[in-house]
Amino acid sequence: MAQDSTVSDGRARVAGLTGWPAVAILLVLCTVSFLDRQVISLMVDPIRSDLGITDFQISLLHGLAFGAFYAIFGFPIGWLVDRVSRRWVIFGGVTIWSLAASACGFAQNWLQLFVGRLGVGAGEAALSPAAYSLIADMFPPRRLALAIAVFALGATIGTAVAVAVGGWIITAIGDAAFVRLPLIGDVRPWQAVFIVTGLPGLVLAFAAFAMHEPRRRDLPAGGGKRSFAELVAFLRSHWRLFACHFVGFGCLSMIGYGVGAWTPSYLIRHFGWIPGNVGGALALVLLLGAIPGGLFSGFMVDRMFAAGRKDAHLRYFAFAMVVPLTIGVGAFFVDDAIIFLVLMALLQFVLPFSGVASAALQIVTPSHMRGQVSALYLFVFNMMGLGLGPLVVAMFTDFVFKDAAAVGYAIAASVALLAPIAALLLALGMKPLREAVDAAKAWS
Repeated sequence: MAQDSTVSDGRARVAGLTGWPAVAILLVLCTVSFLDRQVISLMVDPIRSDLGITDFQISLLHGLAFGAFYAIFGFPIGWLVDRVSRRWVIFGGVTIWSLAASACGFAQNWLQLFVGRLGVGAGEAALSPAAYSLIADMFPPRRLALAIAVFALGATIGTAVAVAVGGWIITAIGDAAFVRLPLIGDVRPWQAVFIVTGLPGLVLAFAAFAMHEPRRRDLPAGGGKRSFAELVAFLRSHWRLFACHFVGFGCLSMIGYGVGAWTPSYLIRHFGWIPGNVGGALALVLLLGAIPGGLFSGFMVDRMFAAGRKDAHLRYFAFAMVVPLTIGVGAFFVDDAIIFLVLMALLQFVLPFSGVASAALQIVTPSHMRGQVSALYLFVFNMMGLGLGPLVVAMFTDFVFKDAAAVGYAIAASVALLAPIAALLLALGMKPLREAVDAAKAWS
């Protein structure tokens, strides 16, 4: 026990000296990645008009082109994360997605823009698995949830920046047919946005080398075989935990993506807001709700885990699902827009789960498998969230209520359906998580 305490204290000191600066760098990179990922949603109409494409083709650019390559490339990148320098993996990923995002600004047709979005997805697949692995080797388990939660805030900040600053850029450009960029010449306004938001990443990529590359910790005796068979055996030995964790948090991801995708339409259809006002209001909701919520969940779970609650990472969100069932559903039955936005901020306080969910995986997974296990987790929750979250809301709108004006009731119905499923699965995973934490101590 004394040896464990010494190791933990040593890792705490490392976290203070090199861990938090590294988290700050990773937070910036995560923010840039979500800015490059989400900014296309602000330019749907001008892209359609200039390239002569359909809503279906736009949906492929926004969803399939990015999501498919993000998910597919996560597996080979996870394999690399477990074997090579994670700083080089991050540098390569940031460089690729920044080049691809900027290249979208030079697209002259739908196919070229589609290929650019593929590159954005492939490059961004590198960041999270490498970041999770790095942070897990810098922080002791009792401080891991908050550290990864801070990194994960980049998703909220990047989305808010894409909505607010991206909209400001478009407004500043106005109705100009072309914009003149230095060294590039005249481009369409939407092309200028892609170029301007993509280029900074080429410089920020070098920040990866400002981080300390920690020694891989918590390897089993002999260092692990690093084989696919060993990975499969590990996943099979804890299949109940991974099934409940992946699908439980996947349902929470569906709630988040479904609410995020359709709330702008709800504000426009139900309250008669104009798109410009919607962007600023939702950016404020994210900043006031999701950021403190992500920090609070990480802080509380770390405290619970340090106090001996080995299932804290699932327990917290299993009980937190009461908020979507009450506030998240009730928000869509109020007729005052300000009250609605306040309730949305409270809902956003509960929704940020990525830091806590990822921390649980890093704690129970040997260091030489973390990249691959993280890639599998990201595949499941992105496919469920991106692929099914908005779709479930649309299905309620089209096939149950059969009225586009009922999108608010459709969002409420989807939350009412998914929140209990998430709570049940996370509760069922609490005992397997306790067992996995105990098993991890055997090789730590």
